[in-house]
Amino acid sequence: MIHSGVVIPESVKESFIDPTSARCDPCAARDLNYFRMALRRFLSVFLMLFVTLSAEQEENEVLKYSDTQQTTDQIEVTFPTGNLSDTTHTPSLPDVDECRQGDPGPCGYHANCTNTPGSYLCSCFRGYLMSAEGCKDVDECVLAAVTGLQACGSGALCTNTPGSFTCSCPAGFVLALHGHNCVDVDECNFEESCRREQGNVCVNTDGSYTCVCQAGFREHRAACVDVDECVEEPHVCVGRGECENTLGSYRCVCRRGYRGNGTHCTDINECLSGDHGCDVNARCGNIIGSYFCQCLQGYSGDGHSCYDVDECTQDNGLCEHDCMNQPGTYSCVCSPGYAITADLHNCTDVDECVSSNDMCEQTCTNTAGSFLCSCRRGYQLHIDGHSCVDIDECKLQNGGCSHECTNTPGGHECHCPFPLLLDHRNTTCVNVTSCALRNGGCDHTCSLGAEGRIHCSCRAGWELSADQRTCIDVDECVSFNGGCEQVCVNHAGGFNCSCRSGFELRKDDPTKCHPLCEPACLNSGVCVAPNTCDCPAGYPGPGCSAMCSPPCAHGGSCMRWNVCLCRPGWTGDGCHTAVCELPCANGGRCVAPNTCQCPSDYSGAQCLTPLCSPPCVNGGKCVDINTCSCSDGWTGARCQREPVRCVSACRNGGVCVGLNRCQCVDGFTGSLCETAVTTPCVPPCQHGGVCGALNTCVCVTGTSGIRCEKLTCPVVTTVVSMARAVRKGFRESYVDRCGPLGVQLCTKYRINQARVYLQAYRVGYKIQCPEKTAR
Repeated sequence: MIHSGVVIPESVKESFIDPTSARCDPCAARDLNYFRMALRRFLSVFLMLFVTLSAEQEENEVLKYSDTQQTTDQIEVTFPTGNLSDTTHTPSLPDVDECRQGDPGPCGYHANCTNTPGSYLCSCFRGYLMSAEGCKDVDECVLAAVTGLQACGSGALCTNTPGSFTCSCPAGFVLALHGHNCVDVDECNFEESCRREQGNVCVNTDGSYTCVCQAGFREHRAACVDVDECVEEPHVCVGRGECENTLGSYRCVCRRGYRGNGTHCTDINECLSGDHGCDVNARCGNIIGSYFCQCLQGYSGDGHSCYDVDECTQDNGLCEHDCMNQPGTYSCVCSPGYAITADLHNCTDVDECVSSNDMCEQTCTNTAGSFLCSCRRGYQLHIDGHSCVDIDECKLQNGGCSHECTNTPGGHECHCPFPLLLDHRNTTCVNVTSCALRNGGCDHTCSLGAEGRIHCSCRAGWELSADQRTCIDVDECVSFNGGCEQVCVNHAGGFNCSCRSGFELRKDDPTKCHPLCEPACLNSGVCVAPNTCDCPAGYPGPGCSAMCSPPCAHGGSCMRWNVCLCRPGWTGDGCHTAVCELPCANGGRCVAPNTCQCPSDYSGAQCLTPLCSPPCVNGGKCVDINTCSCSDGWTGARCQREPVRCVSACRNGGVCVGLNRCQCVDGFTGSLCETAVTTPCVPPCQHGGVCGALNTCVCVTGTSGIRCEKLTCPVVTTVVSMARAVRKGFRESYVDRCGPLGVQLCTKYRINQARVYLQAYRVGYKIQCPEKTAR
């Protein structure tokens, strides 16, 4: 089968259309035979192609071929190379293979060349047709349109290609399996733009599809796009909640720092919950919806990260001696021997001799920052610098004693054998001849006897010892307890009587004791033993006090057995009954002095005021239990119904809906709808105009128009010349009230101490000019 299109060579068409153009040379007959043979071949090829296209039309097959596939169904054309008029043939000449001569050869491109004896044969590739210029591409799409045949099926687009053609489909269609017709693509089987997982529906259409979107989505360019309710409805979440868009919907969430259901949010105290990032050395402070961190004193940072500040690096922390840094603070340290003062920065000397008694054993002398130890006479300082060592003076010349020397702590004593005595220097022993020297050696009393001998005696309570000089104490308590009733206490030269615990000496007889009672026995009671009273009848309490059972209440005093003296406002046994000078009414009970506890339906000092629950409102008064007396036209059980009455009439179309309360129409507000609601005028007012009611502008002086867009000239003050500058320092202006074409010209001026510059400008409105008169 031949699928190639047919193109008639130009030379053939010219010969066929105009036969008179045939040449009249000896070769004319031969050329005519050749034309006839070529025409017959062309008609046969065209007929075969027509039959082939018709058959393919009936079978619904699309004309195709592969550029790489070649078939042997070709149109062969033989081109003789010898003289056709020569009927003789010389076989002895060798044949020339024309197909090997040059590139692309005698047949050209898109053709096969086959050598024959004395000539060659050209055959076109499939999809090409022989012409005078060689093998030309057959446009199958045009050929099908001319013949009425369909190269491609319904709806398909035919595109010619070299040696063949292709069929393609528009968007939304694909070729059927037989490769001829275009069939619709059901995009709903694979598309994802409609988001069917969210409940949206995909509807296939011829060559396309549409999306039927659920609430929360919007159809846009064959896709269901999410509607951002948070942008389109900014106030969808009330309170402190934020709108958070979701796929196909939205939700209200509380902002960071709040908690709740998104509609009602309450502040989170991050400082109490611990949900904060403050440093351990920072203070957390809660604020509405958030918190703040502040480093503690002595630390630096942003509150979330705090580091210790070394105060000692700057001016030594203002410390007089040494500065010691500590976490979050610092302290001043004094050198040894000094103490910190009250300002915690300066140092003062420590008097070690006063602050500590054990620094030196004997004498301490304070020095700046330290101290020195010294010893009294008879001692020397130990090598440790603190202790004192006794000096044994007897080892050095017997301490200066004439007879016996005895060392003592810090000194020494000289002794004499009897009957010698130390002289006034306490070193030399001399004979005793009178009481003048050291009282004759007697402790108490010295007397000179008849023989001139010394006689010693002792005072009362003492007795002379065996040496007849020294007096020793006499213990009087040994004999009959010194006459004391309980305890005898001996002392040097005498004794004292005392009593055991719970007793004391009697004032009338210091040797006798009587018992003590704490507290003292009252009401003629007698103390008969330590803390034991013998009480009269009716006073059984401690110390013979009165006793009341139960005890007297509300500050009352027990006078005797179960007898109370009550404070004012109380009475009765035990002072438990309150006294109300004015009696409690309506079942009230006196619970404290002049205080009534009223029943639930009354109140007041005497329970005389009835109560209404719930209370009367709007100036109503409770006149009986749950009964209100209303005023100013209010009605209802609790005066809650508002009267419809306006003393002053509502203005600007307002309607009275309550007591002096008007319901205003749009554009007005106020108690009487007297104030117009001012909203920005659209378009805005110009030249300083103020937006008034109903989108109207109130223009300032010198302007006019709906939006104050027109300027009016100022009143003429001084007519001057049109000079560009006037050397005078006062206000001037120039006005030409009837300018060219009736357009008013105004001069704009500014004052300068040296000059006044005049700058003319046009204003865009017309005025009615008066008749011109001579100026």
